[in-house]
Amino acid sequence: MANQYTPNRNMMKQTSNKNIGTKVDVLKWSEDMDLLAIGTEKGEVLLQRLKWQKVWQLPPPEEGLRVREIAWRPWEKLIAIGYNNGTILLINIETKEEVYRFSVDADISCMSWTENTEELPSDDISYRSVTAHTKYLPELPLLSSISSSAKPINYNRNNFCSKHILNILIVGTTMGRIHLMAFGMLPCGNVDVLAMLGIPSRSTACIRDAKMSLDFKQLIVALEFDDALNLVVLENGVLFKYSASVLCLALKHAQMLNTMAYMDDTIECIIEAWETVLLEMDNKLTSFAKEQPEGSISADFLELLMFATSSPALEQFLLRDLTEKGLRKLGTSIELCYVTMQKLVVKPLYTAIYDVFYHLTTLDGMLRNRYHYGVLLSTPATELLRNCGSLQIKAYELQKVIDMSKRDFKIFFRWLHVVIVRLMDESPQENQPTITQQEINYLGDFLNNFDSSVSQPVPENERSAIESRRKFNLERVGQYLVDKPLVMPPAVGQQEGESQWKHLLSQNQCLRECPAIFPHHENLSLVQQHKLLKQSFKKMFDQPGSVISADFRHKNSLTIRTDSASGSNRDDSTPVARSFTFINHPQDEVTLVAVVQSEDSLLFAECFPDAGLKIVRIRFEEKPYFDQRFDAIGRLTFRQAQFYSVDTLSLLLRAYDEANANSGCYFLLLNLRPVREFLNRIEPREFMQTLTEEAVGCHGINAYTLIDESSLKLLDSNDGHMIAVSGKRNVMAVVSESLKNVRVYDMDGADEEDDMLDTSSQINSSLENSQESIQA
Repeated sequence: MANQYTPNRNMMKQTSNKNIGTKVDVLKWSEDMDLLAIGTEKGEVLLQRLKWQKVWQLPPPEEGLRVREIAWRPWEKLIAIGYNNGTILLINIETKEEVYRFSVDADISCMSWTENTEELPSDDISYRSVTAHTKYLPELPLLSSISSSAKPINYNRNNFCSKHILNILIVGTTMGRIHLMAFGMLPCGNVDVLAMLGIPSRSTACIRDAKMSLDFKQLIVALEFDDALNLVVLENGVLFKYSASVLCLALKHAQMLNTMAYMDDTIECIIEAWETVLLEMDNKLTSFAKEQPEGSISADFLELLMFATSSPALEQFLLRDLTEKGLRKLGTSIELCYVTMQKLVVKPLYTAIYDVFYHLTTLDGMLRNRYHYGVLLSTPATELLRNCGSLQIKAYELQKVIDMSKRDFKIFFRWLHVVIVRLMDESPQENQPTITQQEINYLGDFLNNFDSSVSQPVPENERSAIESRRKFNLERVGQYLVDKPLVMPPAVGQQEGESQWKHLLSQNQCLRECPAIFPHHENLSLVQQHKLLKQSFKKMFDQPGSVISADFRHKNSLTIRTDSASGSNRDDSTPVARSFTFINHPQDEVTLVAVVQSEDSLLFAECFPDAGLKIVRIRFEEKPYFDQRFDAIGRLTFRQAQFYSVDTLSLLLRAYDEANANSGCYFLLLNLRPVREFLNRIEPREFMQTLTEEAVGCHGINAYTLIDESSLKLLDSNDGHMIAVSGKRNVMAVVSESLKNVRVYDMDGADEEDDMLDTSSQINSSLENSQESIQA
């Protein structure tokens, strides 16, 4: 519930005054914690405490990007950061880790969260279906305990959601589109506002702000194009009716995203371990292979195996380049890498696949309830389950190939050690293990395939690269870890059971297409199979967004004509204050809107559940002749508006004294209760209304009559470009005209002991550790 306390402006006290060192583009308070997020022109995001203690500093994801918007997720320790290339990051404020990332099709112009006020009850059957995994699934193994290249990230934390309350991230772009993301992850709407209003697409169109009603039935949009500011009311019945279903799908989607991110990191660790194998082999073997004629490597080694004779080049390589000591070191290093790869496949990768299986099975069960989920997801999870099963088969296949590679390398290096000792005319050791006949057969097959990759058909665009860098084809695992079909698929069906099963499937089409039987794509690599799973996952969860997008309807519009000079198009060089600000009023079930139309005019509006609008205009007109309080102030003008609470509007004002040719900045907390008494209702219409200065039925109020002397405060140094307020925290931040200085005010002005009280206990002590590491 919004804080309705209005602080005493006489007690307003400045608590800090800091120079940032670079221009500030965005400034946002957290409503639930004593944290201030600052976006700079360098694309960095600074997180500061109320007492100006630095928590962390986040660089941009790419060089040259700028922060467009910052939005704190309600009830959670997550923050959404939008950049000018359309990238949006969800960041965990405790660890500074990236939780999720997605992109939109244009420059971001606004971002906001809308959350429901009711939490899904714990005894609800849908709630149990999406939270039971904590009881049945084992914890994901810590990757850093197996692979030294992995980051120490704990994927078992549900850092995407702590309260089962549906919240939606609303993202507006400069192309007139709005993207809706449940939890900031699940797409649940993509609305082209310009097309819905029948307006031709224009590069100057911009979504200035947007807000959803608490029941998610209405989407209220502030649209700007040409010289007009537009208040557009859209309505959606699907999101309103199935909000509980969207919540459950968003929870399941986030859980699977968490597991699939873990799977991505596991495969990356396997690839890095494989690259270590390649590096070790390249250091010793590649230079020799490049100097030999094509097809001669296998012949030389097989001749050495069968007849114990070697070519001069091979003998020189074994005695001078490889050496006995180098062979031992190479063999040990490669074996350790294979052991690491096998551990990553057997524990983390298998566990992640089982987790995805569990979530897909529960999702498939949820979708059988057509009443709740049939509208949102019309396609069952069969394709996803089959792709996940195929990935499990491919992971098992990779495990067998790693086993064979370990065996073949061990035999190969043991045999080479005997050969080198014999070539050096030294006597073998007494405890030297002998090579059995079966191992000789394995070794013969291994040596016979040295040049097999070169003999395969190679495209013309890749032939030159292979010819310029020929090497021993010792390694069979690497073909599974590239986004290409397998060069040498393993022999399938050698065992009698496998052969009979494969023959049975080939003879029965109904079995091959049975959803319960997972296909084995023999020619696909592990990376390709994993990519196929992610594509089907995205295709599956794109359905709710398409359904909800198609259901949006235009209900009402209000066009506010303004001078082009007073418009507020975003400029890359200097950020500007917003013209719109929104807040939901939970008690009255309305959405409040304040629009700074021009420096002399502010429009206040209420949007009702039936899409009706009530409006009133506040203007700085002539000062009342009977009131002498404002004589020394000069002429006041509007600079920026932002809701402090549902009953209070905070305003940044500029005062200009024509006689003395000077100006000053004032801060005003405007009580909205008397303003709402002058609201005049405009009924919903099917056409756009144009609100001009002489619009009939729009009441006007002289702003001077609403100002209480105690609520108007002259800002320090008469310097203020934009403000950020938090009614729950009772704080305000002011950015100077230079955009490089930030002043923080305590609106209560309480004692020092009270100032020390904050909700820092809500944040893990890791924030303190992050602060110390940054300062160090």
